[in-house]
Amino acid sequence: MSILNTAIAVADTEQQAANALFIKSRCEATGMEPASYRCVIGAMVRLGDAVASRGPAWRNDHEFVGALLDLECNLFTKLQQINRLIRQINVAIAQINEYTPLEHIDALYASLDLLHPAASHVTAALNRVIAAPEELAETYAACYRHVRAGKKLPYDGRFISGEIAPPAA
Repeated sequence: MSILNTAIAVADTEQQAANALFIKSRCEATGMEPASYRCVIGAMVRLGDAVASRGPAWRNDHEFVGALLDLECNLFTKLQQINRLIRQINVAIAQINEYTPLEHIDALYASLDLLHPAASHVTAALNRVIAAPEELAETYAACYRHVRAGKKLPYDGRFISGEIAPPAA
């Protein structure tokens, strides 16, 4: 595989964007307030367009947080791959001499033109997902205020909408 084809494959974030979109669809299916998953929306915006199937409602908070952690790990791994290839290309550029074919030089620079924006997008998406704990704390703060005021949370229901959650399949 040529360096340019490798760069195209490594710079591709469609899978990460699809994962974020799937998480968002599950949040919507759960009836969550968009502010509680704005980190996912922010990551989607930074990663670009994707196609994903609609997901089922989250069964519990652990499932949602687990999906966020998986997305964070996936984005971190993608960023490492991108940065590793950028370093390799920079080493190759430093070793260019008068015998290096012009098409190889062009491929190296074209690869960097793909990888640098991809690194920026993945970094921005990763930073949005990393911000999730603070954003979730704001969401759950409302629950804690509700309980401290002597009110009860719905049993086996949806806090935001007050509807009873459908039985798990």
